Amino acid sequence: MTQTLADFYEDSEIFVTGGSGVVGKALIEKLLRSCNVKRIYVLLRPRRQLNAEQRLVKLRNAKVFQVLRLKKPQELDKLFAIPGDVSEPGLGIDDKHRQLLENVSLLFHCAATVRFDEPLRVALQLNVGGTLEALRFAESLQQLRIFVHVSTFFSNPYLECVEPKCYSSPMDWRMCLRMLHEIKDDNILDTLTRKLIVGFPNTYTFTKNLAESLINDYRTRLPVIVYRPSIVLFAVSDPLPGYAPSLMGAMGLFSLVGAGLLKTVYIGRDVHLDITPQDMGIKGMIYYTKCGYDAYVQGAPKELLVYQTSSRNHIPFTFRRMATHMDEMNLWYSGAFLKNLWVPGCHYTDNRFVYKFLVFTKQLLPALFVDLLLRLCGRRPAIMPIMRKLYHTLEVMKPFMFNNYDSPGATDLTRMLEQNRGTEFDLFDEYEYAHRTDRLTSACSNMIQSIRHDLLNEDPRTLPRAKLLIRIKKAIYNVIRFYVLYKLLSWLWYRFLA
Repeated sequence: MTQTLADFYEDSEIFVTGGSGVVGKALIEKLLRSCNVKRIYVLLRPRRQLNAEQRLVKLRNAKVFQVLRLKKPQELDKLFAIPGDVSEPGLGIDDKHRQLLENVSLLFHCAATVRFDEPLRVALQLNVGGTLEALRFAESLQQLRIFVHVSTFFSNPYLECVEPKCYSSPMDWRMCLRMLHEIKDDNILDTLTRKLIVGFPNTYTFTKNLAESLINDYRTRLPVIVYRPSIVLFAVSDPLPGYAPSLMGAMGLFSLVGAGLLKTVYIGRDVHLDITPQDMGIKGMIYYTKCGYDAYVQGAPKELLVYQTSSRNHIPFTFRRMATHMDEMNLWYSGAFLKNLWVPGCHYTDNRFVYKFLVFTKQLLPALFVDLLLRLCGRRPAIMPIMRKLYHTLEVMKPFMFNNYDSPGATDLTRMLEQNRGTEFDLFDEYEYAHRTDRLTSACSNMIQSIRHDLLNEDPRTLPRAKLLIRIKKAIYNVIRFYVLYKLLSWLWYRFLA
């Protein structure tokens, strides 16, 4: 009889790096809620005057655990903080805490910097050096069953089709780490960055590629797998329908559209922008972990075990279609934010001139006007800094906004759906009906409601007031548009026709 996922994780001691990140928190939540694990140790770096234990208290209070706190609050007692830092030798773990980890059998390495514009030194230290330290630590674990390295679907961005296999890296990870220690001048290192990352749009994808090469070199020394999710977005159904995990990344952009700050996006018309809903990605990773273990029971594989989730084969909608659908269905009004500057909605274009024009007229001019009012009231400008950061973020993401990446889809999808049918890890409905427009409407509507409740902390009772404010702003907006049009036509009449 095939061992179930629940049986595989039963009474396990698990170590997670990057447990305070989006993927790490979602993984911990699902393991605690759906698997009877013994303990989960989380590597936490003291920061902002908070030690590891204080950060653990903050982690336990995270919104992602709201269902767990309601149904199984005792499971949170299985979380333990391990003070440390992936950028330090031995992960910065002292002997006392190292002894606590002696019986760890599963190690999930989720720690990484996900900033696209991170300086090369920082990206190498965390994404490559941190992975090396995690592997070295894993070698000391006598009970280790599998080491899971969380990478990204975009670790080989120069390919048109990304398959679940290890590709040769353009550079040797050892040389890059030596360079990191030998070149002390950041200016020199930054100058070299442009030459080193040819074929890579940023330091993030470059260093994640190097990390996969590093994992490949350890595949005969340790039981290891690489898991590649694409862009992690909101959850479809688990732990809650539409659950929005963070204001960072793509979810932050959606939030800014709803807040009326992001009015235009520069993106190709037919770009799919491969996504992984959070719950589908986490359930997949938990399943692939067992697959990796089962494979190593038969002996070390000849090639690195790589598993990935990709929406290319089961979501037929382009990103522009999904985004415009939200506008067409008036979903931003149905879940109106109380915290919004202007009318929600966004224009998507692949014309650079139109994009720049809309950025200036719909984003910068209103931002300048609001900041001027703030200055007159004796307060610091607040909107223009957001606009500058927003524009920079979209510029950094531009390589992904105009490239379609093909793939076979989620690895071993048929077998995964069959083996987990009717369990806590069932994904049949999520994959089977992902092509339906009504499912798209429902998922996006739930996401907006979650942004409102979980990210912006807005009380549901304020929704009628928020809708009223949007109607007022729409009326003001239409008056301004008609006035500007009237003045323009008047000028044209008197200038050229009268």
